[in-house]
Amino acid sequence: APGRGTGRRVLRRGTPVPGRGRGSRRSHGDARRECRKERWRAASGSGDGGDVNGGPSQRTDEEESRNDNGGGGWSDWFANEWPKYSEDASTITIALAASLAFRTWIAEPRYIPSLSMYPTFNVGDRLICEKVSRRFSKQPTVGDVIIFHPVEELQKAGYDASEVFIKRVIARAGDTVEVKRGKVYINGTPTSEAFVAEAPKYTMNPVKVPEHYVFVMGDNRNNSYDSHLWGPLPEENIIGRAVFQYWPPGNVGVVQGRARVFAAEEAPALVD
Repeated sequence: APGRGTGRRVLRRGTPVPGRGRGSRRSHGDARRECRKERWRAASGSGDGGDVNGGPSQRTDEEESRNDNGGGGWSDWFANEWPKYSEDASTITIALAASLAFRTWIAEPRYIPSLSMYPTFNVGDRLICEKVSRRFSKQPTVGDVIIFHPVEELQKAGYDASEVFIKRVIARAGDTVEVKRGKVYINGTPTSEAFVAEAPKYTMNPVKVPEHYVFVMGDNRNNSYDSHLWGPLPEENIIGRAVFQYWPPGNVGVVQGRARVFAAEEAPALVD
């Protein structure tokens, strides 16, 4: 009846009424909704950064956009990871550059693969070859043990231009070299060669060393492919001078005029 209806309030479900238990039901409903919102936020990755209505934040949109583009790829990895390794990478780069510069301009290790310089060096001996002196002096000193690239005659015989030979300087430009009666003569005077394996068993007519050339021979006179077969060596082919032997341990030390070496190929012993 109208009179009866005017004294009652029509309540929607969940609306709290003072003094009634409906208020607690409302609280439980709100808690369930809040839990659903929190689960939704966690699933969307928004966390606490979501807006007040539980929607995704701007950060979430950016992350989703980045994920759509493949997660940032190498650029993101580089930006995140490079700072961790940049110092080590810089150190390694500097060390490699310094090592290359040292090997190119100052000195490098070499080894002896043949007996052409025996008994001064044996197969497997390891040496240090310096390159600095070649930049300050025009000619090597007689008696120096040098390393060099093969001359044109050797390249025609099959040697690669990048190979490296090792021999002893016997004479310089202007000198005349001759081999006879088991001795090497320089400008008509026989040389005293206590370092050779044995006296040469071959003869060589006098050869005058031209300008900017040197005459080189192996200490193993009868088993060395050297200037007595292919002529004087151009100074421009010289790489450096062997100065220090570091292997084997029993022979460690400075060697006057003494580098991995492709020594001259052993030649068969020659006789008169």
